[in-house]
Amino acid sequence: MRRGSHSPLAIRWFGMTALVGHLRHMLAVAAASHQLDLRDWMRPEEAPGLLDRVSRVLGASSPGGSLAERLGREVWIDFVADTGDDHDVSQAVGRMLFAEYALAGTEARLLPRGDLLVFGGDTAYPAATARELERRLLEPWNEALHERGEGGPPRVLLGIPGNHDWYDGLDGFGRLFRRSVLQELPESVTGAPASPRGASIEDRVGGGLQRHLHLDEIGESLRLAGEAFESLAAILIGSKVKRANRLRLAGYTPVQEASYWALPLGPGLDLWGVDRQLRDADFRQRVFFAERRAEAQPRQILFVAPDPALAFGEPNEPGTKLLEACRLSMDSTRIFYLTGDVHHYERQVVGRSLHVIAGGGGAFLHGSRIAPDAGSAPPERVYPDKKTSLRLALGMPLRLALGTAGFLPHLVFGLLAAIEMSVLSRGPAAASLAAAASTLIAIVGLTFAVRVRRQRPAATWAISILFGAILGLAPLGLRLLSAIVLPRAVYMVSVVVAQAFLGSFVLGVFLLVLALTGLEHHQGFAALGHPGFRHFVRLCVHPSGRIEGFVIGKDDPLGKGAPVLVDRFEWE
Repeated sequence: MRRGSHSPLAIRWFGMTALVGHLRHMLAVAAASHQLDLRDWMRPEEAPGLLDRVSRVLGASSPGGSLAERLGREVWIDFVADTGDDHDVSQAVGRMLFAEYALAGTEARLLPRGDLLVFGGDTAYPAATARELERRLLEPWNEALHERGEGGPPRVLLGIPGNHDWYDGLDGFGRLFRRSVLQELPESVTGAPASPRGASIEDRVGGGLQRHLHLDEIGESLRLAGEAFESLAAILIGSKVKRANRLRLAGYTPVQEASYWALPLGPGLDLWGVDRQLRDADFRQRVFFAERRAEAQPRQILFVAPDPALAFGEPNEPGTKLLEACRLSMDSTRIFYLTGDVHHYERQVVGRSLHVIAGGGGAFLHGSRIAPDAGSAPPERVYPDKKTSLRLALGMPLRLALGTAGFLPHLVFGLLAAIEMSVLSRGPAAASLAAAASTLIAIVGLTFAVRVRRQRPAATWAISILFGAILGLAPLGLRLLSAIVLPRAVYMVSVVVAQAFLGSFVLGVFLLVLALTGLEHHQGFAALGHPGFRHFVRLCVHPSGRIEGFVIGKDDPLGKGAPVLVDRFEWE
């Protein structure tokens, strides 16, 4: 698979740039724990008001209580989630998204671009600040739009925030998705679009050198440090950090007033966008959707959520809590649950409902479930399939040891080994105590990598104790081995270096075991940072309420060949 050649390159999720994202996550969770909820300022527009605004943008002048009635035709919707990472991969996704497609065969048909572009959360990484949205999403996508050389009809932009949007307190999210108070008409992009950057041989070589020498990590770390210094200087001298007042995607008009919304799509069919912040749907949002359901009594709901209700074949608590907050159930209510957050495609029928995960907007790949099924019915379609996901997963230990995902694990394991070696000279008792402490730290640390540690404590602790003991005692074994073949002045340093890479390899094996047993699927694939299997969903909403879905994707987004139809389905 080709990787990007232009800055910004993909986030390394075990590197310094990702560490900044994790720190912002901790700060955001701390704020949420103290009941600081930035949704308090929001006054979401009632569904009829949002319908009027969307209709004006699209030029829909026919009477009716839904968008399909006012347009007098089907409504086309493009859905994409987990965008804004590697520049080139992001641009490739934009090119796929902004294209029209023709179905061949007995049913010749055109699939036009969506009237609505709906983002399903995690708009940019590691935190969706205004700057990262510009660098990782809007610049490559506006370049892709500029390549098309056509204005086209105005279109509507809608979005819900994911956890990475909340790391910035919705500042960047609001600058992109909240409607402008200055005008009702479609907004234009100010300034000349950037010239498209082709991937020449020199670019690919330069991008490859940056990745292999980790110059991208150094550059991103310096940039983030510069931004932090700029913010600190602004506080000290009483100035402001300059940011773009508005973030714009060419040809798309934002219409929403809040991070959640409801839009009547067709007679008896609503489109809902929900927001859980970092924990739960707030009280105002619960009331908003309860009132909407009582007033409209929709027979069907297209439910756009930031987290799946089912992930890797098992119930996912954030998604199930969102359904509970809206007093909905996929077993008893007709729901089309559409989400991202997990970076693959999966379609599954649940009772009277349909559950679709489509997190292929540009971030690293989460392979599909490779562990035995958890007892529930397997999904009807996954992308990539189980065999491909297993093949990719087997590379986790080597990729992590080679530093593909970053060198933070190497620094941690090297530091622990250095501490053990320095204490070793103080005698066997001190050495034993240091080894025991390192082992305990490793065991506890590994348990936090398992998301289901509370649901499956026995399996979590069994695997964590085994690998924690290996990581904690490995420096002593390496010291004994090195002392035999190397002089004292050398083997102390050699143990630290060897443990840095050996510990990272063992950590990769641990993550692989978690994936094979079904205990954890996210962290190991994050270490791979795989750029492939990008996709988005194009929906055709008929006035009758029937929805056709077309999933368009490409295994290697930067490789040759056209996108393909990954999946097709209907729901009514």
